[in-house]
Amino acid sequence: MADLEQNSEYVKVAYYYYKTGLTQDEIAKKMFMSRQRVNRILKKCLELGIVKISIQECEQRDVELETQLEMMLGINEMLVVEIAPNDDPYAPVGSVAASFLNRVIQNDFIIGFSRGRALSAVVDHLMATDKTDLTVTQLVGGLNAEETVINSDSIVHRAAETLNAKPRFMYAPIVLENKELRDALIKEDIYQQAYQSMKACTIALVGIGDRSQVFNSSHPNFISGAELDYLNRNHAVGEVCTHYFDIDGKLIQSGIEDRVLAIDHESLLKVPFRIGVACGVEKVQAIIGAVRGRFINVLITDKETAQQLKTALTSK
Repeated sequence: MADLEQNSEYVKVAYYYYKTGLTQDEIAKKMFMSRQRVNRILKKCLELGIVKISIQECEQRDVELETQLEMMLGINEMLVVEIAPNDDPYAPVGSVAASFLNRVIQNDFIIGFSRGRALSAVVDHLMATDKTDLTVTQLVGGLNAEETVINSDSIVHRAAETLNAKPRFMYAPIVLENKELRDALIKEDIYQQAYQSMKACTIALVGIGDRSQVFNSSHPNFISGAELDYLNRNHAVGEVCTHYFDIDGKLIQSGIEDRVLAIDHESLLKVPFRIGVACGVEKVQAIIGAVRGRFINVLITDKETAQQLKTALTSK
């Protein structure tokens, strides 16, 4: 898998340079690497025969579709993962996302995670790194004991072990009963330590909740009826780190933001690497809103979702 992902990275650099005409400096900025590394990769592409008359496409990736969507969405990088028919998309998408994360991590980075199946799959495929002084932190509180594996605290614990990083836990639920309780809790030292790590994040890995998840009634104490009604009347299509938005990426403040423990909106938008990991065509509108609201600047998804995303963008 490591060789496949390295080859995939080489193919993408070659495509940008030889097919789209980007300069080495532009590629370096776009792919979060040094110009020297871009130069070395281009030389390797020639040595390995990846670049001849045409660019050899990586079997598990559609570089052309990725590049088209990067331009249409205006994001730094898009990774599209081929999924075999009837296969669960989370494992292969999580594997590619984990390889991307391992590629961009540097010494002293602070890596934040939200929650969900996609991010749990990313952590399942993370590899040890030689980078040092890493910190892994929650971006949102926990939810409940019934979904331990996909909760942010479990994800942070497992990621910290793999990366030999220092974990930062919130030790608190994602949503509280009222604003007064939340205001009291955020004054506690243990929360302030976690919050400072969140604000200093270099990388944020986030799931993207779609409309069906926003209005899911399986957790009736999470969002009140009045809050749900407000989100519905304001056409919420998705959420990232409990920040709800419409199709244009406009933030919708229903009142729940006064009860949640999560990275604040302004701090999230300042994180350099905002990596969205999402699977399923039902997330297309949420992805569009997340991109337009600048919640993410890197997207990793399956090919069917990417194709539907392109269709939605071109049909406007």
